[in-house]
Order: sequence, then C-alpha cells, then structure tokens
Amino acid sequence: MIDHERLACDPGRDAQREAEAEERNARLDKFINDLAFDVEDAIDEYVGMVLENSAYPEVFPVEHEHSFDLASRELTVTVLIPEPSALPSVKEYKYVKTKDEITETTLSAKAQKDRYAAAVHQVALRTLHEVFEADRLGKIQSGSVTVVVNGITAHSGLPDQIPLARVAADRETFLQFDLANVVPTATLVHLGASLSKSPFDLTPAAVGSDVRARKG
Repeated sequence: MIDHERLACDPGRDAQREAEAEERNARLDKFINDLAFDVEDAIDEYVGMVLENSAYPEVFPVEHEHSFDLASRELTVTVLIPEPSALPSVKEYKYVKTKDEITETTLSAKAQKDRYAAAVHQVALRTLHEVFEADRLGKIQSGSVTVVVNGITAHSGLPDQIPLARVAADRETFLQFDLANVVPTATLVHLGASLSKSPFDLTPAAVGSDVRARKG
C-alpha cells in the first residue's frame, strides 16, 4: 500500500524536484544568453521552435527544414506541403429530404487548382511572417522560403520534391507589409518570387532563376 502522506513530504523527492528545476532554469538561462550573443546553434534552435509551433489544419499538415547562416544572417527554409489529392474536393453537402440522404457537390477543376495555388502562396508568405515576427531581437536579416511537394518529376519519372514557390525577402521590407490586406500572389511577384505556373499539376517553379532578397 502506498503511503501518500509520506511521499508528499519526502525530503528526497523534494530535493530531486528542486535539482531538476534548477537544471531546467540553467539550460534556459544559457539558451537566452546564447541568443543574445549570436550563438548560431541557439538561433537555429529558436527558429526550429517557432516553426514547430506553426499550427496548420489537419487536412493540410506541413513539415519544415531550415538552416541559418550567421555570417550573412540569412535563414533558409524548405516547407513540405501535402499533394493536391490529399485535400478535400467537396464544395458542399446537402440533405435531400425526398431521398433521406446527404449528397455532395464537388469543386470544379478550376476551383481546385485555384485553391491549391492560393494555399502554396499563403504558406510561403506565412513562413516568412512567422519567422520575422518571432525574431524580436532581429537576428535574422533575410529569409528565403521554398515550398515543395512530393511527386514524380517529369524529366526523370522518379519521385522527388517538386518546388512550387521560391521567394526571398529582407526583414525590413517584409515587416512593412500589411499582410491582412495583401493579395499573396501579388506580394510574391513583387518580391521577385519564382512561382509554379500550375501547382495543382505539380509544374515546378523555375529553379535556375536568381531569387534573392529584394528591397522596396
């Protein structure tokens, strides 16, 4: 039988908890200090925490890979998004009383293509926004994002990651945008992004173009 009263006032357990708390606080203090003094691994770890906490709908899960270069203060992020077929294609459900059944209406092919392209463009902008907005200390001065999807490449017939959007921006310029009012595609074009002509059909964005952080 467990003696709960004894456990509640066990000096050994209290000392262990206190030691664990001190260790956590020490790690946190070191992490904050490393961030302040530009330790590259700390900045990289912080970005990982920001991206890991980026919540997307269950039907549209994303994965991030990133790297940070301290010399240039540039962050590079690759965002893996679901294939077009993974997204629901139903426009609406209706109950038909005479048949006592629920019917569904499917989105048109154009609507599906437009919706997927919009999602690609929004992910690209959202990723830049989340990183710059969370970087209160201004450690990251420019960021580049590539949105990719798993698919079969046309030139080889082999599975690979297909780039659907590539964009770069400097911190000062990007934080001036009012993202609540922008048209994502227009913002990406303004930034000189390389965009797939048909993301739904997995047409790759041009990878040879020089997508660099643009000011203004």
